[in-house]
Amino acid sequence: MAAAGGAASIITQVQQGGPAPINTALGGGSDENITLELRGTRFTLSRDELLTLPEFVLLSLFPNGLLPDGHMNSYHDGDVYPVDYDPLSLQYMLEFFRNVAQTIPNTSEESQGQSSDPLAPNTMPIEPMAGNARDMLQDRAGIIVLREDLDFYAIPPRKDIEQMEMISIKRAASRALLKQDGIFSGLRKSEEPGTTEQHLIEMLTAGGFNHDDTWGHRAAEPQKAVICSIALARLRTDIKGDSAGAANAVGMAQKLLLFWRKPARRCWWEGVELDNVEGVDGKLKVWIRRVWTLEMSVIGLR
Repeated sequence: MAAAGGAASIITQVQQGGPAPINTALGGGSDENITLELRGTRFTLSRDELLTLPEFVLLSLFPNGLLPDGHMNSYHDGDVYPVDYDPLSLQYMLEFFRNVAQTIPNTSEESQGQSSDPLAPNTMPIEPMAGNARDMLQDRAGIIVLREDLDFYAIPPRKDIEQMEMISIKRAASRALLKQDGIFSGLRKSEEPGTTEQHLIEMLTAGGFNHDDTWGHRAAEPQKAVICSIALARLRTDIKGDSAGAANAVGMAQKLLLFWRKPARRCWWEGVELDNVEGVDGKLKVWIRRVWTLEMSVIGLR
């Protein structure tokens, strides 16, 4: 595995295998639409808006490419593409991206006289330019995308427990874990400076998150002992002054831009004891595996 930003990188990049790059999968113009059905909820998105989404989200929506080989020309407007993905998670991302797009300065003379629909801003995915983070994002916006996949394994509280009772306890454990919605609460086990976790927290809080932020969307996956969470933050570029703190913040922004279209992952294991779990006397021991995925998206007006 390669390290993003060098050997001392604080989060390890995972090369995503699979189909050709997603941004080549939808042929035609930028006005082409595709309708997705996510667990019963439909979304109709333009090609450009679809491609503003993070790479790891696109790979989750289309693990085998947008359409199977040999069927690229069989998709027509009005067709519905079924996807097994949380619709509320996608809705959260779309609303955040659209709201950020409304704040991007529009210097195009052609579009100054046109009214824009706040629900469908005319945005497109673009590549960050080389240079200072503040300069390269003057007419575009960087969005930090952070996802957590939390797998948990509940230890049976008794040897003679029945299967159905254990299933009920797992569901209760899931509800208890859902309440622990602080983004960084699971990483604060060590307050020692210089740890990987502390470096990661420092980079993300300098870039756009706050220490006490909660996940923007957090939900259990159906029929699985898995909780998926996602949080978005606009990359801070309004850093003023020439102090050491400002220089450090600019440097953090530069580091985060290295994750543009390059999703990176890090995994943690920990054992915890949950209190007040329904059906359990005392504490419930649970093993947790957290997988964090970090990526940057950069959007601009077309």
